Amino acid sequence: MKIGNAEITRIEEYHGLGFPPQAFLPDWSDAAVEKHLHWMVPAHYSPEDGRLMGSIHSWLIRLPNLTVLVDTCSGNHKNRPDSPFFSMMSSRYMENLAAAGIDPDDIDIVFCTHLHIDHVGWNTRLVDGRWVPTFKNARYIASRSEFEQLLADERALPDNENMIVDTIQPITDSDQWLLVDTPYQICDELRIEESPGHTLGHCHLILTSGDGKAVFTGDIVHHPIQIHIPTWSSAACASPDLAVSTRLSLLESLSETGTWLMPVHFAKPFCCRVGKPEDGGFVCLMA
Repeated sequence: MKIGNAEITRIEEYHGLGFPPQAFLPDWSDAAVEKHLHWMVPAHYSPEDGRLMGSIHSWLIRLPNLTVLVDTCSGNHKNRPDSPFFSMMSSRYMENLAAAGIDPDDIDIVFCTHLHIDHVGWNTRLVDGRWVPTFKNARYIASRSEFEQLLADERALPDNENMIVDTIQPITDSDQWLLVDTPYQICDELRIEESPGHTLGHCHLILTSGDGKAVFTGDIVHHPIQIHIPTWSSAACASPDLAVSTRLSLLESLSETGTWLMPVHFAKPFCCRVGKPEDGGFVCLMA
């Protein structure tokens, strides 16, 4: 995708069957979803399997003088005992990055919308038995409050404890973290703003270039049904009510503007625009 001077490429880690809907979206109702099945099946929901369809991917943004990677998926070989879906993965993520014409050393900035295991995994990789930064020339940008909350959380699950050891600490040791307070302007085209709810320090990235605009939303929205029914938050949200408020605000700001919504878990076609029908609410306008 081209937006002004920016070229955007999706870097895939996984695309296919995801979680059972009732487990992932606690408010899920078959009756409420029935009128949406015509667009949800088969790309976004598999009734036969009883599972949502989804993706885990990064967004690569290439500007003339800056290369940015938004969220870095789950990573390979990482032990995540609380989350078998993400544990000990063996994906072709690095090959997919290479296929996009990118060497890890080309990345200038890695932006983490939040610090969940499926958004920071490729921050590091295993080399000769050691976890080392994957992108050795990059600054790794994260919200200061998000980072401090992760380290201060005494209720951390084993997944978080492992993540700190294999994914967070190596970046600290290499002095590559850039912890920011929001809003934060990376460059003329890229701005970070807060979007709390999924995590309390969650942020998103706004790209404005030429006459185009895109918002890289992290986990403000996990699945396109949440555009049609924005009051449904995921079971993984730290504050479901706050997540709803943030999602409604985002959708209102994007509706009927032509701005691209760029999440990291939508199945194909992976991104959309937001419409607002005359009878109210929002609709997902697929690419």
